[in-house]
Amino acid sequence: MQITVIATGSSKWERFIRSWGVSFLLGDDILFDTFGDPGAFLENTRRLGIDTRKIKHIVISHDDWDHIGGLWYILNDRKDLTVYICPGFKAKTKERIRSYGVSVIETSGSTRIKDGVYSTGELCGESRGRKIYEQSLAIQTARGTAVVCGCAHPGIINILDTAQRQLGGAAYLAMGGFHLKDLRQKEIADIISGLQSRGLKIIAPMHCTGGPATRMLKESFAGGFIPVKQGSLIEV
Repeated sequence: MQITVIATGSSKWERFIRSWGVSFLLGDDILFDTFGDPGAFLENTRRLGIDTRKIKHIVISHDDWDHIGGLWYILNDRKDLTVYICPGFKAKTKERIRSYGVSVIETSGSTRIKDGVYSTGELCGESRGRKIYEQSLAIQTARGTAVVCGCAHPGIINILDTAQRQLGGAAYLAMGGFHLKDLRQKEIADIISGLQSRGLKIIAPMHCTGGPATRMLKESFAGGFIPVKQGSLIEV
């Protein structure tokens, strides 16, 4: 399966101008998150030649603004879509999604999206004293489990362990935002050690991972580090 990076915002400047978040297309029919800037999201889908009419499943990692910006434009006049959300999302977000007449599935636990692609189900994390309910994707491949995160507020180690328990295979690849930007160097080093001890081979960090953590991951994973930008294609 090919994963297309539709959009990613990772710098302080991008956060300041609200061009922040992530969005991925898995194959041609699963959309994972919809970035923060809806204009940039829509422009990138056009520039990358993505046929949004082929999208059948939309998985929202969590309902912070930088992951749902383009959602409302995709939902317009598309009652054939299925949207996967966490039970802990804000009531107003749930109500707005349902108002479009799409099918909505609340992922309280491991949930099949399609053959070989699963939501981890809702996991709880915290950011600046605020609880955040988030899901990630786990993909079964011939090389093992590939994990795709939005922000990894519940902890990237916790997410990997959950995916491995659910699918029964070691995670070989992790990509997305890992929310390491506010951690000290020792904390980042401990997490990297935990990732490597679990057999992770390939890592593609972006978004809220942060510059220092990204540099440390690049040094630690060497040839297994994938630099990511908008339009990047990753085969899993």
